[in-house]
Amino acid sequence: MMNATHLKASNSTIPVCGSVKCQFSVGNRVAIIFFFFLIFVASFIGNSILSFSIIRHKGMRRSSTNFSVLSLSLANILITAFCIPVFVIDAFIVDKWTFGAIGCKLVAFLQNLAINASIFTLVIISVEKFLVVCFPFRVRSQKTKVRYLVLGGWVVGIIQSSVYLSYKKLKMFNGIPYCIDVWPSFKTRQIFLVVEAVALRIIPLVLMIALHVVTIVKIKARLKYRAQENSAAKLAAVNVVGSQALKKRQRAVVMLVFIVTAAAVTLFPHYCFRCWRLLANSAKLPDVYTFNIFITVFTWLLFFNSTCHPIIFGLMSSKYRKAAKRTLSITWKSPLGSSIGKKKRQQLILMAEQGGNFNPSAST
Repeated sequence: MMNATHLKASNSTIPVCGSVKCQFSVGNRVAIIFFFFLIFVASFIGNSILSFSIIRHKGMRRSSTNFSVLSLSLANILITAFCIPVFVIDAFIVDKWTFGAIGCKLVAFLQNLAINASIFTLVIISVEKFLVVCFPFRVRSQKTKVRYLVLGGWVVGIIQSSVYLSYKKLKMFNGIPYCIDVWPSFKTRQIFLVVEAVALRIIPLVLMIALHVVTIVKIKARLKYRAQENSAAKLAAVNVVGSQALKKRQRAVVMLVFIVTAAAVTLFPHYCFRCWRLLANSAKLPDVYTFNIFITVFTWLLFFNSTCHPIIFGLMSSKYRKAAKRTLSITWKSPLGSSIGKKKRQQLILMAEQGGNFNPSAST
């Protein structure tokens, strides 16, 4: 969990002038709060619409990929609702922890859980697309297992994130409460956080990028082969249909490449900086003001990752745009209009059964 204490201390001591209020002017803090507010609004609205679009339409719920997208959206909503406001209030407004001892543990747990779930879900989607393209006949009967893998990713995320329930504690410094990491030793903290960053963040992102590159190369090779077949084969129509299916898969994979790239751009800086901060010689670390700037920017990027998914899906997928429009149109219908429409339909059915005529004005 990123909070004010991360902007001020490493483990258990608070510098005299490590406070954000001491380091940043009021104007700077207002600007920072505004930018965090923007991603909060964009992420909450975008991910909520994306989630409701999948939940409300049965055709979309049946897809294993859409189930994975729903998992991504729910993880993003967790980060948006519980982590962004807490971080901003703690670090830039009140400059102390005001959410109690339980909140100290819970917010760190939820943030790490949501990021774990997002990463694991993206890995599952990447592997699924890779297998569908490279081994299509073997994977078709296994698609229902994707849902269990996604749920398994959440379980693994819960287990790994539970560590923060033990080591996040509320401490008082000069009568002011702070939520900080209290590890058995600096070495323990160093090993855990570096292994977490490398094994659960950096390696999965590199793996996803590699899988998507191989998948796109494979699709392009097949499209080239199909094009050569189309020019020589008599059953060109069948090949054209197959080529269209491959192109559709290619568009889906390209969209996922954008998502993975966005994840790399927004998550890499934070975790690379964390590893450098833990492993570098303390004499080589930047001064407190520069350190606070790095943490603020990298945390903003970390949270901005939650905003990227609905933006990319909305811009690159007509299916999700249409589903979102239908969802919004259903949501914005007035209850009165809906009830009148329902009465008209019932009367139409009744009159049709009786063989009579129906006068629409009579129902209003």
